[in-house]
Amino acid sequence: MKKLSILLSLGLLAACSQNDLATMQRSLDQKQGELKKLQVEIDSLEQRIARMDTTKVDVEVRLTPVRVQNLELETFRHFVRLNATVTSKENVRLSAEGNGRVIAVLAKEGARVRKGQTILRLESDFIEGQLREAEAAYKLAKTTYERRARLWKDSIGSEIEYLNAETNFKAAENRVKQAKAQFENTFVKSPVNGTLDQVVVNEGEFVGAGTPVARVVDLSNLELETDLSEKYLKDIAVGDAVSVKIPSLGLEQEEEVIFTSQFINPENRSFTVKVGLANNNELLKPNLLAEIKFMDYENSEALVIPSMAILKDLEGDYVYRTKAVDGGFEAEKQYVTLGRTYGESSEIMAGLKAGDQVIVVGANNLSDGQLVDIQ
Repeated sequence: MKKLSILLSLGLLAACSQNDLATMQRSLDQKQGELKKLQVEIDSLEQRIARMDTTKVDVEVRLTPVRVQNLELETFRHFVRLNATVTSKENVRLSAEGNGRVIAVLAKEGARVRKGQTILRLESDFIEGQLREAEAAYKLAKTTYERRARLWKDSIGSEIEYLNAETNFKAAENRVKQAKAQFENTFVKSPVNGTLDQVVVNEGEFVGAGTPVARVVDLSNLELETDLSEKYLKDIAVGDAVSVKIPSLGLEQEEEVIFTSQFINPENRSFTVKVGLANNNELLKPNLLAEIKFMDYENSEALVIPSMAILKDLEGDYVYRTKAVDGGFEAEKQYVTLGRTYGESSEIMAGLKAGDQVIVVGANNLSDGQLVDIQ
């Protein structure tokens, strides 16, 4: 029991020691801050006295060099930058619609092709034979039907003979359509105007229905696609101008928004935006990475200062502005309310006014009330 009491006493003593140490540390920090502030005031007074005391001509007055900016109302713009991917509206992967062996590749990779142009052909001898047979049967069925129709019109022959002839004619007509469709499936044609980007089969290879055989890309019909947070719904619309940058090619150009989705993705609270993309020199390719920049905010009467002039302490953001004293200038600490920041500039919403002279270079080495030398 005695040992337990000793341990408890030691624990309480250690806890008290820790609390005392933290209290003393806070007190030390406070005193050091007060000392620094007092030293600044002393230095400032010494500098003022030295400047005013004409009897001490040999006293050197050291002033902190700074650069300033005279505040004026100006236009501040904020932009949003987004990553996007180049896509093609007509990036088509062609597949065989029938089974057969490739007997001819009729266009080379990289060649320009027209809509409806044949890219390759599959063997068609058997299908052609079926088509000829179907066409011959159709011709006979048509002749028979027309004769039976004339006879039936003159009340010659039976109705059943007329109906059989009509049925055979329609069946033969359908067989011809089916045979022609099968024959057409032996031709793989481009559905769009563009460039034959890839052919993945060779002559002599057997392909089945649905097998990819080629790709056609229309590089004149490109666009950018990206997802944008729902908070920008009011800031972008179809027809808005945007700046587009392709980093890998070093290209920058102005484009416009061609589509905004009416659906919000519930998983990431975003909507899709598409931007038209001119490809005048045909350097742009699908899947290239790009950057879209658009303006989401503008204030035509803003107070704007360099962001590096803004400092921060426990009370908030502040700057130093100059104050005329005794024929010179001293730094005056002024807390401010910030608006938006873009690039190296920040918008000031409160705390400053037009005509104020703000220290923009050298502020990091200043304290409130310190004399300065404007360069």
